[in-house]
Amino acid sequence: MTIRDKFVGFFTISEDDQKIIKDDIRDENIRRIFYLSLIAIPVSLLHVVLFAFHLDTGSEVEYVWRISILGIHVALIIIMSIISLLIYFSFIKKKSNIQLAEICVIATALFLLVGGAIISAVDQMITTAINPYIATTIISSIVLLIRPIHSVIYYAASFMIFYLVMNYSQNNPDVLISNDVNGLTVSGLGLCLSLIFWRMHLTRIKQHKLIEKQKNELVENFNKLKFYLEELKESNLTKDKLISVIAHDLRSPLASLINVTKLLTEDFDIMSRDEIKNIMISLNKETELTFESLNNLLLWSKTQRKKLEPVLETTNLHQLVENSILPINGLYHQKRIKLANHIDKHINVFADSSMMQSVIKNLLINSIKFTHEGGHISWDATNSADEVIITIQDNGVGMKPEVLEKLFNPDIEFTTIGTQNEKGTGLGLQICKEFVELNGGRIWAESQHEEGTTFYFSLPCGE
Repeated sequence: MTIRDKFVGFFTISEDDQKIIKDDIRDENIRRIFYLSLIAIPVSLLHVVLFAFHLDTGSEVEYVWRISILGIHVALIIIMSIISLLIYFSFIKKKSNIQLAEICVIATALFLLVGGAIISAVDQMITTAINPYIATTIISSIVLLIRPIHSVIYYAASFMIFYLVMNYSQNNPDVLISNDVNGLTVSGLGLCLSLIFWRMHLTRIKQHKLIEKQKNELVENFNKLKFYLEELKESNLTKDKLISVIAHDLRSPLASLINVTKLLTEDFDIMSRDEIKNIMISLNKETELTFESLNNLLLWSKTQRKKLEPVLETTNLHQLVENSILPINGLYHQKRIKLANHIDKHINVFADSSMMQSVIKNLLINSIKFTHEGGHISWDATNSADEVIITIQDNGVGMKPEVLEKLFNPDIEFTTIGTQNEKGTGLGLQICKEFVELNGGRIWAESQHEEGTTFYFSLPCGE
């Protein structure tokens, strides 16, 4: 890159720089002018006090000079007070009027542009020094963050104003040329400082934004990694549970089926019709339970992979329970359990029918499993303003409190043998919980050991 390219690049403003200038540098300039005004007010007040106590000393020229300086500082106090108040209420306290605050910044910049030159011109009445112009030029370069091209125009205009007022107020040609040279030097120094501070601040903001962006990316990547690790952990748990269920819980019923079919194959000719009928009834029961276990396994794996979304519709609850009971009526008939559906035929629910059939079947199979032969199970429902609470009650073996606490805890795996040694996967109640919650409901249970169990679940009301 040539020197010319570097020079042009220094004055070129990119799109990213434009946004920084519009937001960050604008806000920084407003804050700086506010704090400058807070400093300028007491400094000018001190000048007013000092000059007010020495008005009657010296010659007439000195008196005019003191009055002029006194008036300038009084005006400065008034202007800076107005600017500080406007910035405070429009920006510092609450960003309610940023445009007004920007106007205050421009007004201060213009005041610094001409103020130093005018005060220096007034000082020429008694001194050849140009200290006010030096002070305002250095203050401008340090406080104001001005774009490079604007900075060149600003300090060139500042020197031109200084040059004009100095030629008007200083009659001594030697002093005049000395002040002009010094003024030009100060303006050049102010321009250089302004360019340096501009570049430093712009670079600092860019670095800060880059660090902030990298920090946010790191946090986002960390959160993603954490999420993926949790998903991987859940996936591994699901896989382990599936393997456990397939290897242990489904092995026993399949082994029983193999033994029964083997027995029928070897001893069919010597078995009576009643023996064959009993074996077939037992075989049918085992087959139905195994089928429901496999179905639960499939449904549970889908819920773990977030593959199921409920299709909500208004459904008659009484008919839904009847339809759900029908495929497994052989199970409670074999144990001679009396099943009653007391649900009002006019109650409707807003839910996914397929999911609710799985819930009803699983709860019913669970009740059949733990109800003695000749027992009874009943369905009922109560309708409120916005939900329906469904209950299934049995007079089975019930549960102890410590078992009841484990029912719907996904982190605790357990299964219990039924009254006729029925086995299960332990997934049925977990599926019930997940399906009911997917449909906007809740599920819970009450139980007394050796007296029976009541399961409750709620669903939104249908039309």
